[in-house]
Amino acid sequence: MTERESVTARGVGREFWRVTLEDLAEAMEDRRSEYGNPDEPLKFKLYRGLPRRPLTTRTPAELTEVDAFDERALSTLLRYGYGISRQEFDTNGTWPYHRMVASARCLFGIQLYVCLADGTYHYDAPHHALVRLRDGDHRRLLTRAAGAGAGGEADGAVPEAVFVASALFNKVAYIYREYAYRLCTQEAGLLAGNLDLVARAMGLRTRVHHQFLDAPVDKLLGLDGDEESSLLILPLHTAGSGTRPVPGVRGVRGGPTAETAGALAAAIDPIAPAVVRGGLTVARACPTLTEVNRASRRTDTASFTTAVPSTPSGPGGSGGPDAEPLPLPDADVPEPNLAGVLRSRDSGPGIFRPVASWVDGVDLWTRLARVRADVATDTVPPGTPAPLEIYLTVGDLVGIPPGAYRLDPATGALIPVARTAGGPRTDTTARTVTGARTVTDARTGTRTGTGTDGSPPDAPDALAAIERVTIPGPVFRDMNAVVHLVGDRDWAFDTFGDRGYRVLNQEGGLLAHRVCVAAAAQGLSGRIVNAYHADGVRAALGLTERRHTPVFQILLARTGPGGRVIVPVEPEAVD
Repeated sequence: MTERESVTARGVGREFWRVTLEDLAEAMEDRRSEYGNPDEPLKFKLYRGLPRRPLTTRTPAELTEVDAFDERALSTLLRYGYGISRQEFDTNGTWPYHRMVASARCLFGIQLYVCLADGTYHYDAPHHALVRLRDGDHRRLLTRAAGAGAGGEADGAVPEAVFVASALFNKVAYIYREYAYRLCTQEAGLLAGNLDLVARAMGLRTRVHHQFLDAPVDKLLGLDGDEESSLLILPLHTAGSGTRPVPGVRGVRGGPTAETAGALAAAIDPIAPAVVRGGLTVARACPTLTEVNRASRRTDTASFTTAVPSTPSGPGGSGGPDAEPLPLPDADVPEPNLAGVLRSRDSGPGIFRPVASWVDGVDLWTRLARVRADVATDTVPPGTPAPLEIYLTVGDLVGIPPGAYRLDPATGALIPVARTAGGPRTDTTARTVTGARTVTDARTGTRTGTGTDGSPPDAPDALAAIERVTIPGPVFRDMNAVVHLVGDRDWAFDTFGDRGYRVLNQEGGLLAHRVCVAAAAQGLSGRIVNAYHADGVRAALGLTERRHTPVFQILLARTGPGGRVIVPVEPEAVD
């Protein structure tokens, strides 16, 4: 069997997964410099000659439930969902704009579109305005493309709005080439996660659709599918309506009658909006990216389905025969002011350098225990937690002994999967989580406390194991914690075919943003780092099957100022 035949047998999506998540050297061998790169496109997608709809700049300082999805609610959702949060002034000017969600190198290849009753729009973030692409109400068409039937969602309600996240690949590919597909799918999930959080804070509800008919959605937005491709759909409803799955196709989400991409696309008039072009041609420069994206496209809703991923077995699942879970303490940890948290959320300075700090581990633990709950997505059956496992490697958190843990989604308990340098946990430690801890004085940097057996508080083996399998760059000294989101590769590809690559990265991004928000609520920076060796992380977390893959690695720590000047971008008038 030739190499090409072998790839075809496995599926291009699986092979691309192997390269981009298991073989970091191969994935990065074609990476280009971001400095003086002639292929660099514009910082933002710009349309010419189309009607513009300015949005109000009177954005509330706190997010509260709204009575109706009116113009102000739309403006607030877009502002906090994907608006500009900070502007950076640096000598090279490579990362000038930051948004409410993280992005590799602040490239922001993900574009956001919204379909309303009066038309379909592109969100122009720097001007906080909407650019009208076409007139008319196409919300039902989008829900039909997502398999929800002609009436909208389960109860027949037409969404207040339907958001579409797409990837404008050349904004990322000019540096990362083929690897841009992983970054774009991750960041589509980050954006979906933030839109969902903001909507919930406003008393609204979304449902994330990874499965939809690509051709009619791309045609509606005027996208060619190769240079820019839609990645996910989020219908938005008022609370209590439209968030239940639709019974029908194969007993899951699809509508009562299967839709086809060709039939839906035929009902849409083509548009060719004038866009300021720039950058490389992705179909020519990134043939593998293009092939994987084309292979993931869906042509009928009859193929839409759900399944439950497998839970890791062995030490990385149950923790082994002698592992005793740490029960989640009954702590009163209120929800933060999400608007303020999003404005302050950051990924840390260019070189991620933690500073010695006192961080309440029980508060963070409580927030992380909520991350997988109440996520409405079309990839798992209703009532099933989000389809990735959360692992917490503790370096220096008050109230949690150093070590590596799996977070039990049902109980919130921490299941130890790796020992600490302080020795085995005692019965006292198992009953009282704070019985063994290392505390760092934020003013002096002095570390005090004991290991679980009364020994000095040596550097935790679990955190050191993660440092050893992370490409040098971030500083691990004084790291408070590291979160890994682990996905079931075989579940993704066996259930969704080549589209499984998108699904697992996007589902991971949705949870990763929630993790970053949980950290930011306690003043921690959250740095998403893809530069790790997957096999090394598996070993550190006790994962024994290759199907269980670390999809995200997130460093959590308080960080000091970097060498750049970053200025908040505030609305013109904040209530």
